[in-house]
Amino acid sequence: MEFTSFSWEINSKEDPSIPQDSYFDDCFSIIFRFTKELIQITQSTNFPSTTSTANESFLVPSDILCNFRENTAFLHETFSSVPISPEILDQILPVMGETARTILSHEGCDSNMRSIFVNLYVTTRIVIEDSDFYNDDIGQNIPEPAQFVNLLERSKIDEQDDDVEEQCAICLEEFEHGIEDSRVAIVRTNCSHLFHECCIFRWFRRCADRQSPYSCPLCRCNIFPTSQRDE
Repeated sequence: MEFTSFSWEINSKEDPSIPQDSYFDDCFSIIFRFTKELIQITQSTNFPSTTSTANESFLVPSDILCNFRENTAFLHETFSSVPISPEILDQILPVMGETARTILSHEGCDSNMRSIFVNLYVTTRIVIEDSDFYNDDIGQNIPEPAQFVNLLERSKIDEQDDDVEEQCAICLEEFEHGIEDSRVAIVRTNCSHLFHECCIFRWFRRCADRQSPYSCPLCRCNIFPTSQRDE
């Protein structure tokens, strides 16, 4: 089972590191700070949590942000790269608009641009029951997704390789260079994409639950031929 909680907060301040002549006329700098924490829980042990962070910045004209209700579609398009649902963004936009209006109405406001920081926090807790790993009713110790994970090539990240992915595309956690640790094992698919072993296992479980092919989360190519699955 998977449980996800979401929280956010907004604050504003002028960025003193930006020279006054670098300000864009009548714009707000919107900085999204996205923090994602993944916690895996089993009956026998709790895996260490993994946390990843990402920042994205946008310039938005003041009149558009202050009149967000008339410009909702434009703002949704502007912030489309931020990994939050449209419903959550609809909750955030009114606070952003009110913050922008407050800044503009503040007496003694000298500069033409202010920064609004939107801090987003997502915590995902995955509860893995023992039956997910050991299914005695069908006479096997390892379910099919785990069997296919075991067929994948184990790998390690060479920091000298500029072409390799820097992070797992599923959990967004950066890979550790040159480390082969069973707790954070890295596997390579036949399409040469890299993932944490525990992350690709959960992905395979979803594929199995939906009775869909075991595909790569990035390029969607089939990782295992149908004949191999039937063996």
